Amino acid sequence: MRSPVQQPARRTFLQQSAALTGAFILGVQGSSALAAGNDAPEVTHWVVIQPDDTIIIRIARSELGQGSFTGLAQLVAEELACDWSKVRPEYADVNEHMRRKKIWKDMSTGGSRGIRDSNEYVRKGGAAAREMLIAAAAQKWNVPTSECRAEKSVVTHYPSARRASYGELAPLASTMPVPEDPKLKDPKEWKIAGTSPARFDIPAKVNGSQLYAVDVRLPGMLHASVLQSPVFGGFLKRVDDSKAKSMPGVKKIVTTEDWVAVVASNWWQANQAVKALSVEWENGSKGNVSSETIMTKLRADIAAPSAPVARKDGDFATALASAHKVIEAEYTTGFVNHATMEPQNATALFTSEKLEVWVGTQNGESSIAAAAEASGLPLEKVHIHKMHAGGAFGRRGPHQDFTKQAVKIAMAMPGTPVKLMRSREEDMRQGRYRPVSLVKLRGSLDRNGQWTGWRSEEHTSELQSR
Repeated sequence: MRSPVQQPARRTFLQQSAALTGAFILGVQGSSALAAGNDAPEVTHWVVIQPDDTIIIRIARSELGQGSFTGLAQLVAEELACDWSKVRPEYADVNEHMRRKKIWKDMSTGGSRGIRDSNEYVRKGGAAAREMLIAAAAQKWNVPTSECRAEKSVVTHYPSARRASYGELAPLASTMPVPEDPKLKDPKEWKIAGTSPARFDIPAKVNGSQLYAVDVRLPGMLHASVLQSPVFGGFLKRVDDSKAKSMPGVKKIVTTEDWVAVVASNWWQANQAVKALSVEWENGSKGNVSSETIMTKLRADIAAPSAPVARKDGDFATALASAHKVIEAEYTTGFVNHATMEPQNATALFTSEKLEVWVGTQNGESSIAAAAEASGLPLEKVHIHKMHAGGAFGRRGPHQDFTKQAVKIAMAMPGTPVKLMRSREEDMRQGRYRPVSLVKLRGSLDRNGQWTGWRSEEHTSELQSR
């Protein structure tokens, strides 16, 4: 927890940067070409090199607190043979990713899978850039590439001792053919990958300057709070918003078939007005679901003759029939909420020309698809600005209900940026829970107390999602 001394510093930072935050995010979180400027060429789609030798490494996965922003940059930097102190990571632009036929491959992030699933091809992105820089130096000096070596952001021609920095070579290197299968380093040679440098995201998180989606501030921005059916699958039957409409700061009330939102000057006003709504819900097909009905179904499914068998070794029925003693036990787990530290939120700005969304997401592709679906706009008109997420645990992956809601609210107020943030209570109620499970174990023992067989039957509920 941040100390009282630190809190005002963070608030002051956010207040002073309120008018500039939008531009700041667009520069840092958007495409590398925009952030680096027109004089910073893209060597490969993973690597942009500025004239001052700053290395911008694009990150397609998401930083959720697990270190992907640093770890993936290490893999690219290792193969690039660059000066680590010059490296600056930034998110690959989601809109550009779609325009270039998913050039950064998979944008989905779940724990360490961001590194495990992409380490080889991101390394090749760095290795290809290294070979292109060497080829540029060899062409510049009219020497064989075999006589050149790249190390710490410098290419050296050893016979003549000529040297050129990556910043000098990048414009020419960017015109070179991209090697299809560049040679990767032997892990024994690694100097950056496999080490533990200071993480890029830690200083800003410690001093309070890190901007999450919940910190986005745009000029003229309004705030929204939402209320949804407390029963999954339920929908809005009727709402009396007469009291909420007259409350301070309220600008608009947006209703759909399964949720209602209040837009106001600030979030506190929006949330107070939401609480003042008189809402009647139709619970739908899941209105009678309870913990008891779920467990009854799980027990029935386990006992069903048609229950699938994942693995069978030996003959448990025979062992059970001849057992001296049978031990039985039943184990259950309840629904588990992902309970992210940062409640689900997104900021959207809708115009007739394009849609922009600022969101902390585990999957940029899921976010842009959800925004396009909700708005009806083609993907090329949808721009996702990825933010670091304040916790995720799976909640900010395929389930992009909060993104869709933010877009729908913004569409009701074209030209006005609106930030939707769920209250903590609403966020807990509307979780995409890890499922209830039931496991039944039976074991057979002989007279000496030795196991002769055991059987495990298990089932999980599929009622945890809408």
